[in-house]
Amino acid sequence: MTSPYTFALAAATGRVATVFGGMTVRTAEALCGRCFDEDEAALLRTPDAPLPADLVRRAAGKDPFHWSDRPAVIRRILPQLVVILAEGEAECDLMARGPAAADWPRWPREQAGAVAGFLDAWWTWTLRTKTPPIPAGAVFEACVTASSSATPWLARWETERGPAARRHLADGLDRWREELTSGDSPFTWWWGAEAEERAAWHEVKRWLAGRVRAT
Repeated sequence: MTSPYTFALAAATGRVATVFGGMTVRTAEALCGRCFDEDEAALLRTPDAPLPADLVRRAAGKDPFHWSDRPAVIRRILPQLVVILAEGEAECDLMARGPAAADWPRWPREQAGAVAGFLDAWWTWTLRTKTPPIPAGAVFEACVTASSSATPWLARWETERGPAARRHLADGLDRWREELTSGDSPFTWWWGAEAEERAAWHEVKRWLAGRVRAT
């Protein structure tokens, strides 16, 4: 049986498709011919034209400084990017850097709400799923990277007490074993100040230590 939280993720993905439908990249946007061929550039500039998954991945993972209008590029690819993430993208943290660099929380309320709603639904679904397509730790890193904050995702994890969430906690401790002892951050594609990245990882470490003591 399909679970309610699976429906919630599908609804969140659909909301992104609705809110960002019709978006396009400006014709003046510089698209390097070495990175995107003419056909790919034409697709990005054509509203609602289906984009190959590889093009979406490359556009999302491209160095944000490549784009003169980062928000426009990310808005254009978001409807398909969220599907790729929900289905299980190994480099999801790299894909999440694009939205972070586009500063989506400052977008118009409906647009920012759609992005936030997807991230929350994706993270919740992952926490409640015994065997998600990619490790919960990877999804957590992607959500932190996309929002430049660990706080909302730790708050959600705190409320999840089911067996799947407990298993993901144990897996996360194992995943971050080296970083927990070395002090290095696991947020490879963090976008923003290094001090903010360190603060976010310190927050995660405090939370993990508290959960371990509570078990």
